[in-house]
Amino acid sequence: MNDGEKDVYIAERIVAPTPVSLSVVDPETEPVTVTADIIESSGVAALTVNVRQQGNRHTLELTSGVVCEDTWYKVRITASDGHPGGTAFADLTVWIIHTAPPAKPQLASSNIVVKLGEGGPGRIEVQPPSNPECELKEYQWMAVTSDAPVLVKDGLSAATFTPPYAFLCDTGGKSYLYEVRVEDRMGLRSAPASFLVQVMPWGKPLAAFPPGTGDFHFEPQQEFKTVQPALRHGCADAPVTALWTLERGTLPREGLQLLDAQDRAITQLPITTPALKIRSEACVGTQLLFSVENLIMDSSGLKGPPSTCQVTIDPQWKAFGPGQLSLSAPLATSTTVSGAAVTTDALDCAGQRGGVEARLRLTRMVEGTPVEESSVEQLVRVPSGSPGAWRFELADNCEGSTYQVSGRLERNLSDWRIENGQGPGEVGNDMEVLLTVEALPLEVYLGPLENSQLTVSCGEEARGVLRQPLPTGPCSAADIVWAQEGGPALTQPLLRGQEVSVSTQEKDFGGLIGSQVELLVRADTPGGQPRRQSVAITTAPFVEVRRVSESRSSSETNLFGVAVELRNTTACGVAEVQHVERLEGLDYVANSARIDGAPVEVEWEGGALTVKGLALEGGVTRTLTYVVRPHLLGQARLAGGSSLRDIPISFEPEDEAPSGFGCQGTGPGIAALGLAALSWVFRRRRSC
Repeated sequence: MNDGEKDVYIAERIVAPTPVSLSVVDPETEPVTVTADIIESSGVAALTVNVRQQGNRHTLELTSGVVCEDTWYKVRITASDGHPGGTAFADLTVWIIHTAPPAKPQLASSNIVVKLGEGGPGRIEVQPPSNPECELKEYQWMAVTSDAPVLVKDGLSAATFTPPYAFLCDTGGKSYLYEVRVEDRMGLRSAPASFLVQVMPWGKPLAAFPPGTGDFHFEPQQEFKTVQPALRHGCADAPVTALWTLERGTLPREGLQLLDAQDRAITQLPITTPALKIRSEACVGTQLLFSVENLIMDSSGLKGPPSTCQVTIDPQWKAFGPGQLSLSAPLATSTTVSGAAVTTDALDCAGQRGGVEARLRLTRMVEGTPVEESSVEQLVRVPSGSPGAWRFELADNCEGSTYQVSGRLERNLSDWRIENGQGPGEVGNDMEVLLTVEALPLEVYLGPLENSQLTVSCGEEARGVLRQPLPTGPCSAADIVWAQEGGPALTQPLLRGQEVSVSTQEKDFGGLIGSQVELLVRADTPGGQPRRQSVAITTAPFVEVRRVSESRSSSETNLFGVAVELRNTTACGVAEVQHVERLEGLDYVANSARIDGAPVEVEWEGGALTVKGLALEGGVTRTLTYVVRPHLLGQARLAGGSSLRDIPISFEPEDEAPSGFGCQGTGPGIAALGLAALSWVFRRRRSC
């Protein structure tokens, strides 16, 4: 076998074996075995080798698979006659040449329709293979039609078509033929895939009303007025209509007619028509704001940019002025003035105005002069054909006042304008006096006195401060008139003021305590209502009460004596004193009560022992004693106090312990008085 390397070239994807003849010569002419092996390569394993023998002839058979670039393989040929030293080698380089171009691109669509002015440029997309055999480098887009616009690459697998014109006034439109190829990394290009780009005619319409062209003003009249777009399309023959949408205003409206271009009544919006026709009856006004878009009448449905169109029909209503508003006879009380407002025949087009809104002003008059700072205002709706009720609260009327009601018309309730604010005929209208009314005096009802008292001390007259509050409102600052009607005579029987200082003429300490001073009180206003007030004369407690009882340990029976000292700490004697002892857990022993040792009549009811008609001279101490029987169970407790005509007059010294039963007394003769009472009880029992 001849030694040395040789190069063999074959194409890729060879299924039928490519033969390569081998020259193998054995000097001894013995049979020779020949084999082939791939010992090295520059790329993928795409080569298959086989040695076929026919007699003394040997042929190397080569087949190839897919390669994405030219690839070499080193093949070693081995020949052997089976004897030692009888083996020879030869190396062969086999090249597989990359010859297969990529497959033709698959387009998402081969017919692309472009509508001028809609959706931006046309986009052409390739559907790349999911697993290409070889890496793809780029797609190449080329025009076939000579005057076709250049496509712009959009990423790896798409391109965009942008028409070089905004309008296409060719009824049939235009078509452009293109093709696309794909090239792999080694520069092999696929077969072309063709596609057609069709540009539809016309393009996007123009704005119907450029700035400054969409404002229409009319007056009510019998003839129809036409409203139509100022511009339509860049192509004169383009089939264009208009889409009308009502943005602001009211339709339908009584007395207003709206037709389309074919004279058909328009009952609802939006509507498509090249033009509008409009008219209104006398007194009927309107203001309508439309959004208008030109619209191509073909399958594209292209719209132009929206623009506004305002239609105004001014009914020429009379301006508001004097004599158009009237007020009915008012109803006046002390707190309110009310009535009804109506319009007069001097106001035109009342029904179409839908009524009016009036501003009323109430002003208090003082000696014929208006007090402007007292004025209050309100808005009153006066519907068409019916009165509008109004009512003012009289916040400043106390003694009865004269008020002036003035007013003016301010606004139409059914305004034909779409903007707020004052419209034509609503400007410069002054107030006019409509009526004068007399309000009744406010009736002032008084409540009870507040923080008022009369107190008396020994040897002095009773004195104090009386306070009569007034209800909140316009009369809250009025004077109060006080007139005495009964009770101890005051030094001033007639007083004035919300707070007055009073004193009695007499100084009878005992006689004044508990007495009632009767007064007739009223606000010093025309509507002041009298009220009878009564104030009791009180005093500071002046009877000192000390209470002691027998100790249980010193009692030989279940009866116990109690002694109560009542000391008048003043120099003034008092009579008709009532003293009450309250017994808890104890029962009073009948007929055991004594005053200074002498029997006294008492009332025993509900745990209370009451002694009435006691006289306490100035500086004198009197002693009340009585006998009690404790209950078997529960706590025993003593308490009580003195009063004169329901006025408390007693106090217990601060050092006096709570009067629990069983405390030993320390005053002289207290125990003896209690025992004397007990002895009297025992004797009475024996005599029975």
